Amino acid sequence: MNRGGDFDMGVSLKIDSYTVDSLIEDFKTGRVAIPEFQRGYVWKERKAPQLLDSLYRNFPIDSILLWRSPLDVESRPGAPRRNNSESSSWLIDGQQRTRTLEKIVHGDIRVVFHPGDDVFQLESAATKKTPGWYYVSEIFGDSSYRELRARIQIENNSDQIKEKFHRVRNILNYRIPAVRMEGHSFDEAVDAFQRINTMGMRLRKEDIQSAKVAARHNKFISTEVIPYADDLRGRGYGRLSTLQLFMVCAFIAKPDARNQTRLHELESTELRKAWAQTKNATDQVIDILRGELSLLNMDVLWSANLLVPLIAVCHRMDRKTRNVDEMVGWLSLAALRHRYSSASETALEQDLKACREKDPIGSLLANLRQGGKTLEALPSDFSGAMADKNGLLAMFIACKYRDIRDLHDGVRITSAMKLNKHHLLPRAQFMENVRHEADCIANMAFTSEATNKSINMMSPDVYLSKLDSGVIESQCIPVNPDLWRISHAKNFWSHRRKLLADAFNEHVKQRMPRRRLGF
Repeated sequence: MNRGGDFDMGVSLKIDSYTVDSLIEDFKTGRVAIPEFQRGYVWKERKAPQLLDSLYRNFPIDSILLWRSPLDVESRPGAPRRNNSESSSWLIDGQQRTRTLEKIVHGDIRVVFHPGDDVFQLESAATKKTPGWYYVSEIFGDSSYRELRARIQIENNSDQIKEKFHRVRNILNYRIPAVRMEGHSFDEAVDAFQRINTMGMRLRKEDIQSAKVAARHNKFISTEVIPYADDLRGRGYGRLSTLQLFMVCAFIAKPDARNQTRLHELESTELRKAWAQTKNATDQVIDILRGELSLLNMDVLWSANLLVPLIAVCHRMDRKTRNVDEMVGWLSLAALRHRYSSASETALEQDLKACREKDPIGSLLANLRQGGKTLEALPSDFSGAMADKNGLLAMFIACKYRDIRDLHDGVRITSAMKLNKHHLLPRAQFMENVRHEADCIANMAFTSEATNKSINMMSPDVYLSKLDSGVIESQCIPVNPDLWRISHAKNFWSHRRKLLADAFNEHVKQRMPRRRLGF
């Protein structure tokens, strides 16, 4: 390993450096490994060219933090496992840069370099067509570099290009400062990780919570949490975060607690039991949403926060005592009333408190009424722009009540169809100064991707006229052809908002007793 010299800063802290090449090699062989309490790889590929450019220009970059310990710590799944040599270290800070460099060198992130302009960027269709761009991974590789030099030998400016290539290859010799902790406890290493990332505002709360749990419960994150998160992702529910699951788990572990339970303070048996119950209740909620609302993934279900109280209710009440219709009704109303669009943490705490009550659904509905809000849907609730994801979900639910069908072949729509938001009145047909008005929810319809492409710029008076009235009504679209024209846009949208509100209210009334709704 090619490192700089060590010097002591006290008993257990040392400063040294890694070359980029040696850091990548040590990471690949497990001499530098990722502990389980670390978050996964989250950097966007677009950062890779900027990182390379900094190294190319010999600009300083942040140091990395390592921890050397003989303790039995689990490696992060998806990263090389730590080898058990005495010189092996855990990478506490610097994972994103290290893994990005490793991906660049091995060609997993396709970065190209233009020696004439001294520019790095991600491979694109333009760079493929334009001469003068070279793959950085080929410049870094010994055998590929020899082939590359042979190819450019015939170019007029080959000497200049070779000089630039030499500078790129010298990136592998760039020394990254490294601070190495030795002899510190597991808790101290986790604490260092939290402090570095919290002060830099780089960590999400779920990462900090995971780190705290990992500090107390070795291997729990890697053997329980990460596999379940991967499972949810595979089922289309990956937007449900670890933090949200932890909130429910804490609720389940201490159902009578007045304050939020700290998971990392639980005993191992308590934690594992509560986690198993959390997974079970979560799976039940997903089954309910799939069966009742055709939400086969979370493409339409904008906020995973909506699932948190439902999971808590599913745990509190068994299959015989829970009312699935009321659960679905509450979720619908919570979306309509933008329950978690602001101060979401406070709202979640209130709703989890409500879930401890004898009648959790009733208490959750009471929370929705705070501030004098009505539970009845009004046409104005569907007057927002297409960026209003709450409104889009409410629109989907209203249309689902009408047995929502595709606007081409009349096939029943589910969220698993790679849905597109289609402009009923084509946006391009509006005058430029009012074109933004066409982006309103009342002008949106969910269609399959194929249908969206096929009808694209057609006016609705063309494609709707070919459809059965039942298909049109299933999308809460006015059946009067006179409204299907740009000149009648405002009237069309007004009628559709009324149809959406009516369908939504009928859906909720079907799910809940009138005494709960108040309308």
